[in-house]
Amino acid sequence: MKKMHGIISPLDEEHTHKVKKIWQRLDEKCGYTEIASTITPHFSWAIAETFDWLALKNTLEEISEEIPPFTLHTNGIGIFSWVRPVIYIPLVRTAALSKVHQQIWTRVEKLSPNISPYYAPKNWLPHISLAFMDVAPDNISCAMQELAFETLHWEIKIDKISFTYRDDADTKKAYHEFKFRGNK
Repeated sequence: MKKMHGIISPLDEEHTHKVKKIWQRLDEKCGYTEIASTITPHFSWAIAETFDWLALKNTLEEISEEIPPFTLHTNGIGIFSWVRPVIYIPLVRTAALSKVHQQIWTRVEKLSPNISPYYAPKNWLPHISLAFMDVAPDNISCAMQELAFETLHWEIKIDKISFTYRDDADTKKAYHEFKFRGNK
């Protein structure tokens, strides 16, 4: 697996537990194991192969001082289709959430020469990943049978922004967290 850096917001304790239970069910019933390599249940603001870590650390500290904790909502289940589909829980993209994303994106995009365009404001589809990399034609129906009739309408408090890192050999993961403290 290639090196990856991510700017994420981890879920609150209640929803971290719920997502981990879904991951476990999908592992046991469908054989989805790759998601376990995820550092924690979260949604991503931006990802890239590299970031200028020192500049990013300072930027995330500044951002965390400006943005207050907020609540977001989920709505159902989705699939990003491609060679290796991603099964996810979509987040409701409100004007307020889009404004926070734009604020973050504008400040971090210049800190990486290879930031993913899928996370640019015009393309960003905020979501919580449930399965990826091991989703295949012969097992995708298993996940749909497990999840399609579940109510996945959640209200989640978000109070942090984090930076994660995975190296080429997947031997080292780092996690740096900054609490939202803004007073808007």
